[in-house]
Amino acid sequence: MGGKRLSKSFAISTLFVCMSAPALELDKSQPTLALIEQGCAYGRGAMAIESAKSDGLNNLRLFLQGKVSVAFSTEDSALVDEQFDQQNRDLLLAAISTGDSHADFSAPEIQGDDTCVMVRMTPVSNAGFANTDDDIEWDDSPIMSIVVIGEGRQSNELALSARQAAEQDAFKRAISQVFGAMVNSGHMQQSYATLSGTESSDGFDLQEIATQSLSMEYQGMISSWNEISYQENPNGSVTVTLDVFVERQKMEDKITRLIKSLGQPSIYVDADLPAVKNTFSNALAEMGFDLASNPAQSSVILDVQETKKVTSSGLQLDLSATVIDRAGNRYGSWHNDPTFMTLPNKVGMLNELAAVHLAVEGNQIALKRELQSSVQIMASRGGPIRELIFSQKAAGKQGQLYRLIGDINGVSDIKSSQQGGNIIIRLRSLSDASDLVQDIEPILRIHQPNYRSKVDVLNEYQIRVL
Repeated sequence: MGGKRLSKSFAISTLFVCMSAPALELDKSQPTLALIEQGCAYGRGAMAIESAKSDGLNNLRLFLQGKVSVAFSTEDSALVDEQFDQQNRDLLLAAISTGDSHADFSAPEIQGDDTCVMVRMTPVSNAGFANTDDDIEWDDSPIMSIVVIGEGRQSNELALSARQAAEQDAFKRAISQVFGAMVNSGHMQQSYATLSGTESSDGFDLQEIATQSLSMEYQGMISSWNEISYQENPNGSVTVTLDVFVERQKMEDKITRLIKSLGQPSIYVDADLPAVKNTFSNALAEMGFDLASNPAQSSVILDVQETKKVTSSGLQLDLSATVIDRAGNRYGSWHNDPTFMTLPNKVGMLNELAAVHLAVEGNQIALKRELQSSVQIMASRGGPIRELIFSQKAAGKQGQLYRLIGDINGVSDIKSSQQGGNIIIRLRSLSDASDLVQDIEPILRIHQPNYRSKVDVLNEYQIRVL
């Protein structure tokens, strides 16, 4: 079995962006029908263009999923149903989820404060998918073999040859299909039910998010591959057929970590009253959530506001909790009914009131549902906020560093700032800290070949580079 080292993977923009008003059009000028959608994003430059592309793709994805409707004529509706049948829609959705939509993009145009592009998508054939999930048997074999076809074009920006791009396309298809077999086998049934079996999970697709995460972080799961065929296409792209070998245990481990981060997030309780803070912390621990000792180590922060209400009958406690991350982004909120319990206005009664409110099963269910829903929303936006803390020497040319980090697979929503003598880069990523470090170290060698940086994981959400 011939092995090859995996080359630097290319970055794809997250597909989880706010959808603009659907303006879907049909192009019937060719024998094959095409869907055309406009995507827009605020601002100028490369990042705005990529965001606009993602916006258009996301709109098309929602249409293919049947989550948005378009008022076509009867004739056009029949044409869409014929050429974009369910099988074809599934193929397109799988391609979008792995970052290889095969869509065509127009040149960007400026519309007011926005940058806009037109996204054109045509039906695909089964030729690009040598295997389906049903062809793969999920068993106890340590290595799973799958034959897939990949297509790619040369990318000067990412320093990829057409062959390398095609190979990476095939790798992502392989991971996506093996994961599909894993889901179909029932291996994830209990974990999936834990995350998706609540009312709060409406519209949340664990499989979609997991597929996105796995396909962007495939390096550690693919041990080797054999090339079956290679073809150069007239349009400059190449097509390769590969027999890809996926390590089952590493995929299971990756999924386990992802499920834990979504289903059991690490939470920091920020409350003014020690009694309330302790009561909330104990209640959350009993619900199965991990507790963080400080905000930097948390997935989310539960910002609790306590208001003492003195009435003619006694003392009441008004509690409101907002779920935020370390950057202040808001994901959800919970509020109690202060009139549920009134106690004498005496010392120590606030602790009793907090304990009573959080002991009510309905409050526990509502709070847990809101926390899980918030973490799922966070995942759909690209993952938790993570911080890269660079010394001035390690940061070097900040513009170049910013661009290189933006090329890391699965990284999005990048922002930089300066705190004291350090450069802080905040980003979103579904990868855990150890996986993120493996992606960061190679780009640091590219960034400053003559400087040997030191990378330390301070916690799951902070990485220091000296």
